[in-house]
Amino acid sequence: MVQWGKTALGVEPQIPNPVHHAKRSKKVQYVVAQYNNLVPHSDGMLYGVAMSGATTHTDATARIVAAVYDRFGAGFDDLVDTTPFLMNTYDLYNLCLSEWISEGNLGRVLDVGCGSGKQAVILAPHTETLIGIDLSEALIRVAEARCRGHANAQFQVADACALPFPDAHFDRIVSYGDVLSHIVARYADAVSEMARVLKPGGLVTLEADTKWNLGILYHPEEILDALRAPGRGHDTRVWEGMRFKTFTWHELKNLMETNGLDIVSCRGHNILASLIPDRYLLEKGKRSFLGSLALRLGKVDLALSGRFPFNRFGFNFVITARKRR
Repeated sequence: MVQWGKTALGVEPQIPNPVHHAKRSKKVQYVVAQYNNLVPHSDGMLYGVAMSGATTHTDATARIVAAVYDRFGAGFDDLVDTTPFLMNTYDLYNLCLSEWISEGNLGRVLDVGCGSGKQAVILAPHTETLIGIDLSEALIRVAEARCRGHANAQFQVADACALPFPDAHFDRIVSYGDVLSHIVARYADAVSEMARVLKPGGLVTLEADTKWNLGILYHPEEILDALRAPGRGHDTRVWEGMRFKTFTWHELKNLMETNGLDIVSCRGHNILASLIPDRYLLEKGKRSFLGSLALRLGKVDLALSGRFPFNRFGFNFVITARKRR
């Protein structure tokens, strides 16, 4: 993962209390603002209502995460559409979602960490209701604009660790964009909440950082951190001032099974592409030879994404799990 001093937008990060890779003395939490403004919705549910004006995030890490994605705003789509790493990533997301869509109507769908709505706009035509939640108000506004033509799509700021929805309410849950890895200290709470609001027999697909991938070879300090955490993922991977929790396969599998979720598929993205140095994986503008190579390798990775053992060594896991009946 990129650990540059400057952001992907090319400016120095202006966020409160940034987390630096060199300081690993304490874990940080991804805690989004708790919503007290709950009102009845037409279907009888209590949904959090996005408030006008700025949302106050009392947790330092939540402020960092919110500030980063609020600063990106609509510019995050530019990163997704132009940087090889994210282009490869979204190719896998789209493949996974296309398999869902082929099954017909998906019922009620929750998008946890919906970002700018790129998954929501694909899924909305195939759902009864789609609810997207995110920490970033700026990205929520982008998602609302992107899905304006879909009356069944709604978006709000809400806490992934305290979902404001009834038990067993959703048929499907999607959580892409490293949401689970953002939640460094409370990731188990987020999985528990997703399992709670998912119907028995329902499916959840989510993404999390892998502990071991080829890209870690460029970061010797992170290799040492990984070795200091035997049997579990480390939490010192950093991008844009945000810290990420990584997972081993068995750690992630146990986490899901503890919450009554049985993994039915596992894929990985940026498997071989992670051999390309970060500066080329996240380059924008004129494409270099190595940037083009990263995209070509991404196509190979897509073909390998579900094959063992390659699916265990992508930069991220993308797993799908079914809730036990």
